[in-house]
Amino acid sequence: MNNTSQLFRRRLVVGTVAAVSVVVFITDNLLSLQMISGRSMQPALNPDSNRLWRDVVLVNRMIKGGMTSRLKRGDIVTFASPFDPNRRIVKRIVGLPHDCIVPLGKPDSFVRVPMGHFWVEGDESFHSNDSNTFGPIPLALVDGRVITPIWPLSRFGARIPPLPKWKRPRIFPNATTPLSDLDP
Repeated sequence: MNNTSQLFRRRLVVGTVAAVSVVVFITDNLLSLQMISGRSMQPALNPDSNRLWRDVVLVNRMIKGGMTSRLKRGDIVTFASPFDPNRRIVKRIVGLPHDCIVPLGKPDSFVRVPMGHFWVEGDESFHSNDSNTFGPIPLALVDGRVITPIWPLSRFGARIPPLPKWKRPRIFPNATTPLSDLDP
């Protein structure tokens, strides 16, 4: 009986360690959950700021390590804050490498997104700390793409709306802008 009990405990410990290892691998490399706080991504995420709960989204983590080429304009991504690597930020990709973007509040200027960077903004840009504040972000900071909300249950599987139309006139793909001849 004693040997059977020890064998059971050993198998339980080994099984638990294996299960935890699999869960850690999945959440670090395949899929994870992230809670969305704040109103910078309204109406796509946290559409009702009067709620007592926040959206929880499913995040595809298989875009790390050079897989960022799968990302496109309009995708909502998670990334490490350029100022605090322990803080996760969720924003929408507005500009890709080589695009020119007219920053909010600066209609007579533009920023060319350098190779290896994205321009990201919140959908509610006037309540967002984004590339209009800190500039283009390095691709290496991006660690996931939001797939869909899973909480609250009323939003489970909801389609994420595309890039807001009012942002499109500020985007000049592949560095083609009326202001580009002013660029040195």
